[in-house]
Amino acid sequence: MIEKNKENKNSTIGSYLLPILEEYGVDIIFGIPGVHTVEIYRGLHKTSIKHITPRHEQGAGFMADGYSRVSGKPAVCLVITGPGLTNILTAMAQARADSIPMLIISSVNPYDNKRKHSGLLHELPHQQKLLKKIAISSLTVKKTKDLLPAIKKSFLKMLEERPGPVHLEIPTNVLNHEYQKLKKNNLCIKKKKIKSSEKKINEVSNYLTHAKYPVLLLGGGARGCDEYILKIVEKLSPYVVTTINARGILGDHAMCIPASPTLKTVRKELKKADIVLAVGTEFGETDYDMYKDGNFPKLKKLIRVDINKTQLTKNIQPHLSIRSDAFYFFKKLSEILLVKKHYKKSSLQTPQTAKIIRKLCLKEIEPKFKVPLNLISTISSNFPDAILVGDSTQPTYAGNLYTKTSKQGKWFNSATGYGTLGYAPPASIGAKLAKPNKPVICIVGDGGLQFSLSELMTASEEKIAVIFLIWNNFGYKEIKDFMVSENVNPIGVDITPPNLKIQAAAFNLQYYGLINRNNLVKTLKKTIREKKPSILEIRENEY
Repeated sequence: MIEKNKENKNSTIGSYLLPILEEYGVDIIFGIPGVHTVEIYRGLHKTSIKHITPRHEQGAGFMADGYSRVSGKPAVCLVITGPGLTNILTAMAQARADSIPMLIISSVNPYDNKRKHSGLLHELPHQQKLLKKIAISSLTVKKTKDLLPAIKKSFLKMLEERPGPVHLEIPTNVLNHEYQKLKKNNLCIKKKKIKSSEKKINEVSNYLTHAKYPVLLLGGGARGCDEYILKIVEKLSPYVVTTINARGILGDHAMCIPASPTLKTVRKELKKADIVLAVGTEFGETDYDMYKDGNFPKLKKLIRVDINKTQLTKNIQPHLSIRSDAFYFFKKLSEILLVKKHYKKSSLQTPQTAKIIRKLCLKEIEPKFKVPLNLISTISSNFPDAILVGDSTQPTYAGNLYTKTSKQGKWFNSATGYGTLGYAPPASIGAKLAKPNKPVICIVGDGGLQFSLSELMTASEEKIAVIFLIWNNFGYKEIKDFMVSENVNPIGVDITPPNLKIQAAAFNLQYYGLINRNNLVKTLKKTIREKKPSILEIRENEY
């Protein structure tokens, strides 16, 4: 048996996996090789797939997350059995919370119904049962014939309905099974299109055209629909409120309110609205009730559109629910509205009133966020092409409350939903790999940085020119403030950061220490121009 495997090493399941993925458009993979995945790496040289080696599997998952958000394509991670898989679970949970498609491929110890083994290398009891709690799908390739159907099903799960992380595992013994390459036409995927009936969309059109105070409420599910949303806005002139994962849709359009529905000003407008059309949003706490005051208003008439039927009634009940792909819905709605040539706009909203609302939103931002918000707004206004990737840190919290961005996909972070720390450094590396010609600025606190500090070495080794902007407030400042507000003695929050200048030298990164806020634009221009991975340290008490 051993001799047979040696003879067929170039035609095993493991060696053909990556060439098959290349046929599906995969051009980059994030992974850390291990003895349980070596057989998969045998096929890497047959492809043009770029392999990035992070310093931790969690970093691989976050890199895949950032790559997927910016490229618009599913990303792939390759990890070993047991610890490799458990290390990446946090990144998968963040991706699930934000509906980010990624394929996690792992090995698994052999399935054997006859004998029960124990003490195997990387042994994890019930590995798949654990993954099924987090992944939207988890499949096992038990036989040679299972491989292609499992890959197809995994891609369909990632791309149909609400996206998210999917898992595919292959037992270590099955990786060595002989595999016969199939024809390309066996690789095709037929996606099921989820479309609402035209009758329902006509009903929405009638509601909107008769509304005097319509509001569009856009979530992450509305990404990529800008062209048709713009046509609808130009026809009806509603206010457009964007959640964090939708920030940048319509750019800086005059009718767009790039502010959180947590703010009283935005809630007031939603309460006044006679129609609220909410597309691709789950009405989650971090978008709609960040301060947990429970005062989100009761909406007069809410229409919810989502590709996932279970999302249509979560958290808040709609007047009308429509299950549909957002792109199809907006396209069809814009076509119906454009046919109404003699329609007379009844909306009371104007660009002038929208401007007033924006100013009121900014005025409402609490004092402690004013300085961090100045940092974000300065970067956004001076570097409109830059992609800002945020961690759970004060500048990100401030930007989530209010951020104007030129395009969708220029602002995303981990401070919502699952809310991980250490996300931004690896995610920004993935973002830069997706758009190498765009400036990518990682915004992370000194506390969050230490969760994934080692990934800066990945950027250095691969020469990935991310600007790691470190907001240094010498600890977990946001948690400390919360503890004080709750009359809890702040313990465990005054952590000591590393010497970032020495750290930059150790990682062979450029280092810039910002003296004051007046030098921010000048310093960023220099770092962007030099096209090298760099650390820009900003000490909160000096900005």
